Amino acid sequence: MRHRHTVMAIDDVLENLEILEAILEDSYNVIKVTGGIEALDLLDKDTDPDLILLDLSMPEMDGFEFLEKMRENEEYIGIPVIFVTGYNDSYSEERGLGLGAVDSLKKPYEANIIRVKTRNHIEFKTYRDNLSEAVAQRTKQLEEKTQELYDAHGAIIMGMSLLSESHDTDTGSHLLRIKSLTKIIADNISDNYPAILNKEMVDLITTYSPLHDIGKVAVTDAVLKKKGTLTAEEFGLMKEHAKGGGDLLRKLAEMMPNERTHLSVAIEIAESHHERFDGTGYPNRLVGEEIPISARIVTVADVYDALRSPRAYKPGFTHEEAMDIILKGDGRTEPAHFDPLVLHAFKETSELLRNTYDSNPDPHNFDQD
Repeated sequence: MRHRHTVMAIDDVLENLEILEAILEDSYNVIKVTGGIEALDLLDKDTDPDLILLDLSMPEMDGFEFLEKMRENEEYIGIPVIFVTGYNDSYSEERGLGLGAVDSLKKPYEANIIRVKTRNHIEFKTYRDNLSEAVAQRTKQLEEKTQELYDAHGAIIMGMSLLSESHDTDTGSHLLRIKSLTKIIADNISDNYPAILNKEMVDLITTYSPLHDIGKVAVTDAVLKKKGTLTAEEFGLMKEHAKGGGDLLRKLAEMMPNERTHLSVAIEIAESHHERFDGTGYPNRLVGEEIPISARIVTVADVYDALRSPRAYKPGFTHEEAMDIILKGDGRTEPAHFDPLVLHAFKETSELLRNTYDSNPDPHNFDQD
């Protein structure tokens, strides 16, 4: 059975309403309303007409005020309104159209013109509604597909990161914490200094932070898993992982030109997360803001996590001890190694950092053989 559309006719003169009903009732459901206040009340009660025929000259609330009230409610904006005015009343016609009406009718009524204009505007509304629904459905499908691709992208990143960790003494929990710690610090900077770090960049830094040690895949297990102090030669080999990680990701970027911009953030993090703000880091001895902001943030997150985590060659420090070492120094790690802006964010988010580590700590038992 064909769906019958609904027309709401608003006029304080009952005779006019009956004429409109007689003209339209064969094709449409006609709701007769004797005033604007009553019509708004019906609309509020989920009466959803496909078209409104509105007389402009009414007591209590005239057609102009009714149009203004409709414009105040987004739910009503999509309902087309054809207003009725007298002959040669150009002012009323201009004002009514300016308030959002789609068309006008002249009195006395001409049945054929009313039918044609009613049909045309209802058909256009139906087409527009169907198009909006199709667009909404397509948008939902694209959003779902985008989320699938994002999840797959994240899984690949974590898989690559886990590959590097499989050669190291670090645990998989370390990668998850680095993401969380990085986001906490980056969010604080973005909230307070959006001109320095926007939210899109926060997301990129967070996403690629687990790749900071990807270069370790090229370092031998003898060095990575050594439980004692590294010799100078061994430490030199260990330091190669920063440059190696950057080189590896550059090769990946060459194979993925569409991801080159995003992967540049991953390259910055992998290559520069051991640089120090005072220029004493490696591999390039960058100074201050020569170090990308992405790497400056991950550096603090990585050092904090390393201090908290127990290893065969050291116990895990408490949160307070780790904070003191980073903010005050211990002779090996010094505040001068870090960006003051990042340190400020690190200090401000202290409790969040504590909770993040404590909710996913590393095990404290290690084989001492």
